[in-house]
Amino acid sequence: MSVFPAAVQPVPARLFYDGDRLSADWVDIADTDPTLPFLHDRIAQAGPSWRAPLPTASGTNLPSAVVLHAGRCGSTLVSRSLSRMSRCHVVSEPQAVNAVLGVDGIWPFKSHKARCEALRQVIAALTRSARPDQDRVILKLSSWNALHLPLIEEVLPDVPKLFVYRQPEEILVSLRDAPAGWMRRAADPVQTKLFLGGAAPTGRHALAFAAQVLGRIFAMVADAASRPGAAGRWLLIPYSELPGALNGKIPAWLGLHPSVVDLERIADAAAIHTKDANGKRPFEPDSARKRAAVTPELAELAARFVNAAHDYLDRLRVAGEVQ
Repeated sequence: MSVFPAAVQPVPARLFYDGDRLSADWVDIADTDPTLPFLHDRIAQAGPSWRAPLPTASGTNLPSAVVLHAGRCGSTLVSRSLSRMSRCHVVSEPQAVNAVLGVDGIWPFKSHKARCEALRQVIAALTRSARPDQDRVILKLSSWNALHLPLIEEVLPDVPKLFVYRQPEEILVSLRDAPAGWMRRAADPVQTKLFLGGAAPTGRHALAFAAQVLGRIFAMVADAASRPGAAGRWLLIPYSELPGALNGKIPAWLGLHPSVVDLERIADAAAIHTKDANGKRPFEPDSARKRAAVTPELAELAARFVNAAHDYLDRLRVAGEVQ
């Protein structure tokens, strides 16, 4: 369990509309382990839930930074490592945010204005769940949430954003071997179009859909990160820079100065498999294995749908570091 002092930390677990008012099932995560991989792991450890409306969002309840990522690229290492720093409150892939941005239930039929307001309310509620001694709130989103980056930017225009990514072929190998839950949308033509911004998918199998989603994620982040004035608000971290960037570049960008204890905790986090909630499975580098597992089909999908946007984003990163 947590080594940090507990406080009341209510978070919205599930969302409901009572008429026009947004409500949630709330749980208190105060006595749960803050280093678990995802918020739903902490919610599963929490006590009974209660139903109550979401408060109106205010401009003061904003995260310190948002972590976006391409999936299977080390972002969970980033979030779990930051969660071991006592000043950081990390909210990792909250289901309430996924609901607002998702393609299930009523949400695709809500107006843009209603979705923006709901997202503001959810993010404000999640931000308020930090303990009084935590002055850095890190909101890590699910990979596919980046498909809604224009909406996220509208809701959080001045909040710094970190994007973690890796070589597209390596991501596609991982998605082939262990498909992500969102890849099930490939079987539904309506939901597939919603994921792809209204565009019809090319190809009929899940990996082709995944490659198109991945390419769209890279393109949207590259577009946002290349706009005038965006350079100081975006930090681009390739998988190859992890875990080293957690000792310097990422904390510095967040305005943090890790103590010796913080650095020891980060090193401990880097030594275990990030998806292992029990903290017993050791981390094993897998880039070489993934590169060896790339098939001609995967290479073609990456070349067709992803590589151009990935390479442009990587050039933006290098140019930003040279300036």
